[in-house]
Formats: sequence, structure tokens, C-alpha cells
Amino acid sequence: MGMDVIGCKPSSPAGEYFRANIWSWRPIHKLIIDLCGDLLDEALLVKLGYNMGAGPRDAATCVEMASRFDRWMESHIEGHGLDLGLRVTREGRFVTPDDMARNPTLETLSPYRVQDDHLKEWVEFLRCCGGFEVW
Repeated sequence: MGMDVIGCKPSSPAGEYFRANIWSWRPIHKLIIDLCGDLLDEALLVKLGYNMGAGPRDAATCVEMASRFDRWMESHIEGHGLDLGLRVTREGRFVTPDDMARNPTLETLSPYRVQDDHLKEWVEFLRCCGGFEVW
């Protein structure tokens, strides 16, 4: 499962389509809220978390979003993650609370992560999409 983000008026192939699985979309969505919350109304910010066609429909908003992501990425070069309580091992195996209780030194991480390269693709999409819809 994931999010298919479709450009409304793409100016290049980079703005036609962006795909994010649910593990990477959650951190992107959170960054949209944190970095662009004043550009988009609250209802739209919520709807961007679902596959229902929501999104800003104008290029100017998307270009401003891209600029804000660019500025944020200058000091965050390792991508972005959210800790929502769900944990996995480095190999991707889900870890239960019982696993953690039995092995408190077990190295885990959140599965909700987006890598720097994927964020760069997102920024390029934003610059070229002419508005977008999340499906």
C-alpha cells in the first residue's frame, strides 16, 4: 500500500508521478504539516494522509513547498523518520513489546522512514507538477 501522487499540470516528466509507500509517506506527510502548514488549510493537510485525491492544485504553492523542503534538507541530510511506537530490526522484522522485554538491548528502528534521495525526488516532483492529487 502506498500513495500515488499525480501531477495536475506537469512541466516535465519529473512532475508527472511520485510514488511513496506508506512507510515513507507518513514522514513526508508530517514534514508537509510542519513545513507547509501555513500554505495549506487544515482540512487539506489531514486529507493528504489518505488516498482520496486531495492536494494543492496550483504550481505556485507546490514550488513554495519545494523551496521549504530544500531549506529543511540543507540541515537534515539523513532523510527523516517518525517514531510512532512501531519498531523493526535493521533487517525489517517487526518487534513486539515482548521481544523488547526479553531483549532490551535489541537494536530497533522505526519503519516510518524516508531516505534523502526519495525526499530529493519529492522536491523535484513538487517543482514540476503544477499542483498534485494524492491517490
